[in-house]
Amino acid sequence: VNGLMNNEYEEAQEYAQRRMNEIKGLSVSDRYVIKIDKGLEGAHNKNIMSKVDLEMIIRSGGDFSRSRILQLIRSNDIGDRQYAAELLLNSTSDENISLLIELLNDPEPRVRNTAIKTAIKKYNTEVIVSLIENLNYPLYSNQAINALTLIGEPTLNLLEGCFYRTGQSSQSLIKIIQIIGKIGGQRSKDLLWSKIDFPDKVIISQILLSLGESGFKAGISQVSRIKYSIESDIADIRWNLSALLEVGNDDVDEIVKALEWENQNDVDHIYMLLAMLYDTSSIQLVKENIESGTTEGTTYAIELLDAFLSDQLKQRIIPVLDDVSIHEKNTRLEVFYPRIKLDEKLVLKFLINRDFTQTNRWTKACVLKQIGRSKINDFKLDLIAQIFNPDKLVREVAAWSLYQIDPVEYHSNAIRLGEDQKREFDDVILSNRISSKLMIYEIAGFYRKIPVFETIPGIILSNIADITEELHLAKGQSANIDEKRNQNFFVIYSGSVDFFSKGAKIGQFSTGQFIGEMLSAPGFMNSKLIVPSESTILLQFNKELFYELLSDNVKLADKILEFI
Repeated sequence: VNGLMNNEYEEAQEYAQRRMNEIKGLSVSDRYVIKIDKGLEGAHNKNIMSKVDLEMIIRSGGDFSRSRILQLIRSNDIGDRQYAAELLLNSTSDENISLLIELLNDPEPRVRNTAIKTAIKKYNTEVIVSLIENLNYPLYSNQAINALTLIGEPTLNLLEGCFYRTGQSSQSLIKIIQIIGKIGGQRSKDLLWSKIDFPDKVIISQILLSLGESGFKAGISQVSRIKYSIESDIADIRWNLSALLEVGNDDVDEIVKALEWENQNDVDHIYMLLAMLYDTSSIQLVKENIESGTTEGTTYAIELLDAFLSDQLKQRIIPVLDDVSIHEKNTRLEVFYPRIKLDEKLVLKFLINRDFTQTNRWTKACVLKQIGRSKINDFKLDLIAQIFNPDKLVREVAAWSLYQIDPVEYHSNAIRLGEDQKREFDDVILSNRISSKLMIYEIAGFYRKIPVFETIPGIILSNIADITEELHLAKGQSANIDEKRNQNFFVIYSGSVDFFSKGAKIGQFSTGQFIGEMLSAPGFMNSKLIVPSESTILLQFNKELFYELLSDNVKLADKILEFI
C-alpha cells in the first residue's frame, strides 16, 4: 500500500489512501472530532462531538458511554453506524459488546464488514453466533470465516452446535467444517473425526480434507477408516478407467476429459489420505515425482511407495499411479474391484444415475449433452427423470436433450414442473424465442475457450457459470465499471466494447476478454465506462461470489493470480 502511494496514477494514489485508512482503522473515525474550543482547525465537514458527550467521556475515564454508542447505532447515517463499530473495538466495557450484534446484521456492507473486524477482538457467545449466521451470505462469508478462525477455540463448541442444527444447507456445513479444520489443535481434530460417518458423502469428503489440512495423523483405531476411504477412491478410479474404454470414440472428448479430471481429483484425495497414515514429507515427495511426468520421476515414486506402503495398499495404489496404459491399470485392478463390461449406451446410463460423489455434476451434464447430440431414443425416460434433478445445470441439459429427441415429450413433461420452470427451460432451449438465454453448460463451455481457464476442470467452471448472468447491451449503450459503483466482473461473450476513462477512449475489448474493476478517479462521476461498438453480450458475475469460489479452489486462484 505504501508503494501505491507514490504511483504515477492519481486513481491508484487515492485508492492506496483509502486502503491505508481502512488498515489503520481511520475509514470513518477521522471524520469525528472531539471539540476542544470553538476555534478548532480542520473541523470543516467533520462531526463535532457535543459538550454533553464529551463530559460523559471524561466521567467514564475516557471510555464511550453505552448511550452514545447506541445513539450512533440507531442513526440513519451509514457513517455513524460504521463509526459505532469502530468505537466498540476501543471500548473497555464488556456490556457494550452485546451492541455489536445489531451491527453484525446491518444491511449496509461497509457497516457489517467493520463490525466483523471488530468482532475478532471483541466477542461473546452471542457475537460468535452472529458471525456464524453471516456464513450464509456470500458477501460476508469470507470475512466471517476469517474472523471465526482468528477467534479460534472459543468458537468450536458453538460451531459444533450449529453443525447439527436442523435446516442447515450443505454449503453452510462445509464452511463450518473448513473453519474447524483451519483453527486446528487436538479439539478440532476430535470434532472433525466425530463426524466421519455423517450420512452425506460430500460432507465426509470435506471432513477428510479439513483433517488433512489440520495435520491429522490416524491413530490405531482410525487407520481402518482411512484405508476404507482410500479404497473407495480407488474403486471410483477403477470404474472410471473402464468407462473411458467403453464410452466409444465418436465426439466424446468432453466426457473423456471430465472422467480424467475426476480421476485426478481422486488421486489428489488419495495423497491427502496417505499423509494421514504415513510421513507427510514422503507422500509429498511421491506426489512431486509423479507429477513431474518423467519416467525417472515415476519410477522413483513407485520405489518409495513400495518401501513404506502396506502390502494391501501397495497392490491397489501402485497400479493407479504407475505410468502404464489404461488397459494395464484396469487389468491389475480388476482382481480387487471386479466390474462387468458395459456397452456404449449402458455406460452412459450408469454415468447419469451414479451418486454425485462418484460422478460429479459436470460429467453428468457432458453425458446428457452427448445423448441429446446423438439423439439416442433409448434414454427418453432417463432424461424425463433428470429434468426433475435439483441441480440446475443437470436439469437444463436434460431438458435440452429431451427436446432434441422428442419435442412433444419435452413440452408435456416440462410443464409438470410449473409454468415458471417451463418458461426458464424454453428461454434456454427454444432458439426462436426473443428472450433466448444461454445454458449454464454453454457458459462453462465458453469459459473453457479462454486461455486463463483452459486447464481448469469443468466442474469448477460450471460453478463460475452458476453465478454468471447475461447482460445485453445495444450499440452505444454504456455500462459503469468504477470499482466504487460496480460489483461485477465481465467477460465479453460476443461483440466488442470501447473503454472510456474520464471521457476519453483509451482501449477496446473483444470476444473472450476479461474486464475487471477499474479504480475510480477522484472527483469524477462515472469516470470508467464501457460502450459497445455493436450489439454485445457480456457475461457478468458478482465479485464477492467469485472471491468465495477462489477461496475454495486453489487451482483456480493460482490461475487467476498468474493471469493478473
